[in-house]
Amino acid sequence: MERLAEYYDKLADVYDELYGQEQTVKYLKALAYVSGSRIVDVGCGTGIGIGLLSPRYVLCVDISLGMLRKAAARGLDVDLLAADAYLLPLRRRSFDTALAITVFERLEDSRVLADFAEVVVAETLGRWLVSRG
Repeated sequence: MERLAEYYDKLADVYDELYGQEQTVKYLKALAYVSGSRIVDVGCGTGIGIGLLSPRYVLCVDISLGMLRKAAARGLDVDLLAADAYLLPLRRRSFDTALAITVFERLEDSRVLADFAEVVVAETLGRWLVSRG
């Protein structure tokens, strides 16, 4: 996981230029399934989805400190957490919705987020999973 964090740290400065439009479209699609006022955005990257999710409470989680710095630079009112998506230090059912856009290699792996949120919305390689607990 350390190599993954290093990869995204190096990509952080150009991520929005390379993937911003694509990721924004995915977040807009995910909004149709977001429920409640407490959202955890796992793999939030540079924070592309933050503005779209406000005025809800958003916890942005990413393995890359470089990505989290970019998210913080957006100047929006969110909390940031550096953590591995598979080892989240969160309380059970502490969020209404968990988002995981372009995070897990296998879409089924996003089910690990069901412990933390009533609704899980995940996307991988154009495939979507929406589960309601």
